Amino acid sequence: NSSEIVIDLHRDAIGNNSDYGPVVEINGERVAQLMIVMGTDGGGLKHDDWKKNLKFAVELQEKAEEMYPGFFKPIILRNARYNQHVTDASVIIEVGATGNTLEEAESAMKYLSVLLDEYIKEN
Repeated sequence: NSSEIVIDLHRDAIGNNSDYGPVVEINGERVAQLMIVMGTDGGGLKHDDWKKNLKFAVELQEKAEEMYPGFFKPIILRNARYNQHVTDASVIIEVGATGNTLEEAESAMKYLSVLLDEYIKEN
C-alpha cells in the first residue's frame, strides 16, 4: 500500500548508563520498548500541522497497545520540529536504549513492522 508515513528511527541515548535497557515481553521474547518523540511548533519553526502528526502517533500507539501491551513508553512532546513538517504522519521512534541488546532491538523491529502493516490496512 502507498503511504505517507515517515519514521526517523533512533536508539534512545538517555543518560550514559549502559545498563538501562527497557524491555517488554511479547510472545515470550524480550523486546526493546519503543518511544515516540513528537515535534511541535513550540520552538518557533513553522509546523502548522503538527497536531496531525500527533494524531497519527496516538493512533499508532493505541493500535500497539491493543496488539502488544506495553510495547511503547509514553509519547514525548518537544518544542522542536524535527523535519516532521514533511508529512502528516512523521514520527521519531526511539528503540530501546544504550543497555538493550541487538537482539532486543531487532525483535522490536519485527513487531513494529507487523504493527505498521496492521495500522496501514485499517487506515
